Amino acid sequence: MKRLVLKGIRVFDPGAGIDAPHRTVVLSGGRVVSLDAPEDSPGDRIIEGRGRILVPGLVDLRCHVCEPGFTRRETVETAAKAAAAGGFTSIVAMPTTNPTIDRPEVVELILARARAAGSTRVHPAGALSVGREGKRLAEMAALKEAGCVAFTDADRAVKDSQLLRYALELAGDLGTPVFTHAEDETLSLGGVMHEGLVSERLGLAGVPGAAEVVGVARDIAIAELTRCRLHIGHVSTAAAVELIREAKRRGIRVTAEVSPLHLLLSDESVLGYDTQAKVFPPLRPPSDVAAVIAGLSDGTIDCVASDHTPQMELEKNHEFDRAAAGAITLETTLATSLSLVRQGKLTLERAVATLTRGPAQILGQPELGRIREGGPADVTVIDLDYPWTVTRASSFSRSANTPLIGHRFVGRAELTVVGGKVTFEADVRAQEGPK
Repeated sequence: MKRLVLKGIRVFDPGAGIDAPHRTVVLSGGRVVSLDAPEDSPGDRIIEGRGRILVPGLVDLRCHVCEPGFTRRETVETAAKAAAAGGFTSIVAMPTTNPTIDRPEVVELILARARAAGSTRVHPAGALSVGREGKRLAEMAALKEAGCVAFTDADRAVKDSQLLRYALELAGDLGTPVFTHAEDETLSLGGVMHEGLVSERLGLAGVPGAAEVVGVARDIAIAELTRCRLHIGHVSTAAAVELIREAKRRGIRVTAEVSPLHLLLSDESVLGYDTQAKVFPPLRPPSDVAAVIAGLSDGTIDCVASDHTPQMELEKNHEFDRAAAGAITLETTLATSLSLVRQGKLTLERAVATLTRGPAQILGQPELGRIREGGPADVTVIDLDYPWTVTRASSFSRSANTPLIGHRFVGRAELTVVGGKVTFEADVRAQEGPK
């Protein structure tokens, strides 16, 4: 294993209270050897920090890798490469596969594909119910034994409240979190975007914010009943943020995430019937966007999760009603958070914490999302000031479905290291140079 030395770099780990400029960091043998080595420390490769910051490797809680079953959209290998390009050293793979991740052999397949890819650590999430059908619990103990780090039916709400109760209790016994998609589908059925002024203007069927709010309220009530951990996925409405805030005040064991697109875009992005802006849950009005950002800032929302959802061009190239929902986001999640920092809506400490320590704590994985001597050499080097533009050619994902083509960002992952191995290094192919 090569000895990698980063000189004159700012070591920044909010979760550990570390903010140390001009450090020399040594990585070797897959571990962090030193965070404060002598400047003349030898190495097989020496990288000058030049104002960059070194943070714990980013952790993503919600990524649709599409393998097995939908490899025309994405594979474990291409998702891992896209994740590394976005600064992620660990991603949680959703069970939106075919067959779904409800049996150990599917877990083993994904882990084998991830080992072969080698770009990013891939942690499968097991299906909460068999086939994600919401009828009977999956064999959760066997799935955990095979390597699953969480249980979820991904983008499907668990309609049966008693089933969710049993899932929370069993997962609690296993020490594994449950991720829910909070939605009352009887309210949202048939909707294709947020129900509001924009949907009325476009003549499109809407999904009321109340569909999410009712789902969040139900899930929190069951978490309170069971006294078990609950993680609520991709929160998008102001009212849901307030429910989660109040639940935390009352001591209920609930955490929550938001997707980057719900921090950056509103339902106005759908104007012109742009199917690239059709995502799930739908983009909300600016007032909801502001409330979600505020919730992320004050800790009500614990982390940012990409919700990376590849779709083929043919699946997007339809009338808005028929187009598939979802967008690729692994390579723009960090940049989105950094844009909030530049706008003064989020501190740098909070932005980094919500992509590192926050998701790691939700998973209960103490080795992730932190930098410490002797710990895994999973780190990301960030250039806070690098300007770049999202282009189709720059993506490592197998799909190109994103409403951010042409969007200008400042800040990017410049180097990603997993187990001491450089798995991504920015170059002219991956990013547009400064202008």
